[in-house]
Amino acid sequence: MRLAALVSLATSVATFMPQPAAAEKPPLVPGLSHVPTAVRDLEGMGARYRRLGFALKPGRPHDNGIRNLHMKFRDGTEVELITAAGARDDLAAHYVDFLRRGDGPAFLALHAPSSERLVRALRAAGMDARQGRYGVSFPSDHPLDHIFFGGLNQSPTDRPEHFAHPNTAESLIAVWLVASAEHDGLLASLRLAPRGSVHLPPLRLKARRVPLHIGELLLVPGRGPGRPIAGMTVRVRDLDAARRVLRGAGHDLAPVDMGRAGRSVFLPPDVAGGYWLELRQTGARPAR
Repeated sequence: MRLAALVSLATSVATFMPQPAAAEKPPLVPGLSHVPTAVRDLEGMGARYRRLGFALKPGRPHDNGIRNLHMKFRDGTEVELITAAGARDDLAAHYVDFLRRGDGPAFLALHAPSSERLVRALRAAGMDARQGRYGVSFPSDHPLDHIFFGGLNQSPTDRPEHFAHPNTAESLIAVWLVASAEHDGLLASLRLAPRGSVHLPPLRLKARRVPLHIGELLLVPGRGPGRPIAGMTVRVRDLDAARRVLRGAGHDLAPVDMGRAGRSVFLPPDVAGGYWLELRQTGARPAR
């Protein structure tokens, strides 16, 4: 009787003990990857970015005539400066057409570790996602043709000097998208949602924040037809050091208090190359 009672008690306890939760699937899109930014004069813009304090890694030759420079960070995020002299294939033709309207970010690449899972999720949501040479993308006539998905931009040829930015830049931490209904639909299919907002002083408006595991998207209220990527935010380790570099390049910018987000300076589109470039130091100032 005593043994039976103990067995019964143990069974009851086991029944009411919390059961381990099923393992959650990793996110379809953990974070930002890179932003290919089209420029007419690659050498001239490269020289400008070096004066702004960025180390640039030379790109490799492309069969379609595309040439590029890489502004790389150790976490695999990147801003890529890119140009095309002629329309040798569809991608080069896209850049040639894009540059007729001036320099600026042409695409946003998001990190997607599993292209198979991603394509299934997007197609289940009724979106025409396709696996191709450059990752998962949408057709050229799709409203979201400026977004594609792939890996992080890390390479065996990366060297320490490629990450040694004199302005102390460390990571691409935000991309500013001009919000649209298509963006909202994409976020829903990726199981992502805006959480709160952030004030963008140069635009004099608030953007909705979409946190990712690495970085975030900022959805800027649309203001009529225009390019879909309005700006980027790069984290710097020491904003005062970045400001000294910028001052040497002729840009004496006062820091902006971003509250809990940190402190920032904002380079306007005519300096950055067709978009707002925010350099932000997060957290407390470094010890002196």
